[in-house]
Amino acid sequence: MTMTPFPSNVPACHKMNPSGGLGGIHAIHDAVTLANWISTLRLADEEKLGKVFKKYRNERYPVVKAAFETSQMFTHNFGKNLLSVLVREMMKRIPVWVFKRIIYKMYASRPQASFLPLVEDNAPIKPSYQYSLHKTLAIHKELAEKATGLSTMSNTPVTV
Repeated sequence: MTMTPFPSNVPACHKMNPSGGLGGIHAIHDAVTLANWISTLRLADEEKLGKVFKKYRNERYPVVKAAFETSQMFTHNFGKNLLSVLVREMMKRIPVWVFKRIIYKMYASRPQASFLPLVEDNAPIKPSYQYSLHKTLAIHKELAEKATGLSTMSNTPVTV
């Protein structure tokens, strides 16, 4: 079987198998990640905007590529050939610990916007690390300190 490579020039268009709901989940993650990075911009600056889109792509592309490949694998669940039958039989006999790992990974994806009040997360499953959230929270803090004159590094530019 030949798999089509994930298109590198279309970061927010996810060709996912619809049965897993991954396209919608990743669209939400894309929107939150991009909004986090854009929220750090203060003026229309084409160079900084270009950097923001690069950071967005660097954060989201590996995750989406892996989800795309997983989605391609799950297309075998619907076929009638021998490979599809084997995949379905394997899925029926998946060990509980593997199933739990899959579920944990699914429920760990809970993006938050850095420019809004953070939602308290009391879920039993720890959320996965969201690079843009932590990085942009630090940028917002630095911008706020500069705006109020509290920063000791007042001439140091904020790097986006």
